[in-house]
Amino acid sequence: MQFDVVEISPSANKVVMLGRLDAAGAAAVETRFTASVAASGRSAVLDLTGLEFLSSLGIRMLLASARVVARRGGRVVLFGAQPMVAEVMEAMALEEVLPLVATEAEARALLP
Repeated sequence: MQFDVVEISPSANKVVMLGRLDAAGAAAVETRFTASVAASGRSAVLDLTGLEFLSSLGIRMLLASARVVARRGGRVVLFGAQPMVAEVMEAMALEEVLPLVATEAEARALLP
């Protein structure tokens, strides 16, 4: 699992995620991901087009970061999930905390 962070505006970042966010993937990136997303105090759009798999530990990592961002007045929005990842997200009914849309433009439109 790897990710890259790109500034898209003064108040938001785009995080491009690649690989598998399973137990091993989450363990490998959680500290750095949390520092990049939650600790930045900025909203974020997460590009999931390159994310091949999402486990419960990966969801926990995403939720924890999104909650910190929300407490600071920002928002985390996901976009571009592959069908298997989208099914997992929909089954977990996390739309309120982790909205999932099809495109980056839609994701940016949901940011504060």
